[in-house]
Amino acid sequence: MQYRRQRTAALLFVLAGVAASAVVYPDLPREMATHWNASGDVDGTMSRTVGAFVLPAITALVVGVMLVAPSIDPRKDHYEAFRGVYEGFVAGTAGFLTYVHAITLAWNLGYEIPIGQALTPALAVLLYACGVLLERAEPNWFVGIRTPWTLSDDDVWRETNERGALAFKLAAVLALGGLLLPAYAIVFVLVPTLLAAGYTVAYSFLAYRRKEA
Repeated sequence: MQYRRQRTAALLFVLAGVAASAVVYPDLPREMATHWNASGDVDGTMSRTVGAFVLPAITALVVGVMLVAPSIDPRKDHYEAFRGVYEGFVAGTAGFLTYVHAITLAWNLGYEIPIGQALTPALAVLLYACGVLLERAEPNWFVGIRTPWTLSDDDVWRETNERGALAFKLAAVLALGGLLLPAYAIVFVLVPTLLAAGYTVAYSFLAYRRKEA
C-alpha cells in the first residue's frame, strides 16, 4: 500500500499520546493545566479525565479528516501530484500535536517547562512544512492558499502558492527568534505567520486582477 509508512507514523503518534496518558494518569492532578497565555501562565484547566485524553482524541480526529479529505475533494485527481508530501504533512501534524500533548503532561507532572520556548521549534518546523506543502500543492479545495482568486484560476493558484511557500518558510525562520527572546516567543511566531497569510491573500487578488486586465 502506498504511503503506508506515513500513515503508520501518524497512527503511532496517536497511540503514543493515548499510551502516555494511560501510563501517567494516576499521577496527574485532578484539575489539569491545559492552556497557557502569552506570558506562559496557566489560564485554562480541565478535569483529569478530559485533559489527559483530549489532545490524543483531537489528533486522531485531525488525522482522520486530513486522510479522508482527498477522497471527497471534487479535484481529487490533483492530489496524486503531491500525495507523498501531503501524507508526510499529515504525519507531521500528528507528531506536532503529540509533542504538545507531551509538554502538557510533563507540566502537569510537575516539570515547569517554559511553554513558549518549548513550542517555538515545533511551530517553526510546522510552518516550514506548510511552506513545503504549498510549493507542491496542485489546485484543490482543501489544501493550499484557497481564496476566490486562486480557486478561480489555476495559474493564479500556482503563482500564489509558490509565493506562499517562500513566505511561510521565512515565517518559520523568524519564529526561531523566540528561542533567543523567550518573553516574545508568541510574537515571533504569530506576527510572521499573520503577515505571511495576509501577504498571500493580497497577492492572489493582485495576481488575478493583473491577469484579467
